[in-house]
Amino acid sequence: MVRIALPPADLPVPPDRLFAFLADASAHRAFLEPDALDFTGDADGHRYKLEVMGMRLPLDMKVQERVAPARVVLVAGEKKAFDQSLRFDIESDGNGGSRLRMADEADFPMMFAMMGAEKLLQGQLERSLGRIVELAAAGKI
Repeated sequence: MVRIALPPADLPVPPDRLFAFLADASAHRAFLEPDALDFTGDADGHRYKLEVMGMRLPLDMKVQERVAPARVVLVAGEKKAFDQSLRFDIESDGNGGSRLRMADEADFPMMFAMMGAEKLLQGQLERSLGRIVELAAAGKI
């Protein structure tokens, strides 16, 4: 099992607003694209494909847990390529904004591990967090 935890990011939005954004899985399109190809989703889950060494890897994630306004957890859905859990932890920064922590756990099959799936996942997680920071700074969350 691989665990990737990013350093926390401070965002200029209140925790309840950030929670509402992250709790709606269809809103994840805003920070997953352009990496997420053929994105579809609703409030409770989303599906997309990642380009990996010329192959399109399908990812299917569903919301497993919503604890307002502190936590959203997504897990691999029914059409999973591997077990995965993506966690968003939200807390107040004490100044009207939020502190967001993102962590992903994945149990890659050996073939995916040999193809560098951990680096790919870390890169996607870092780009997603960067995009969330941009969206918050632009007032789009």
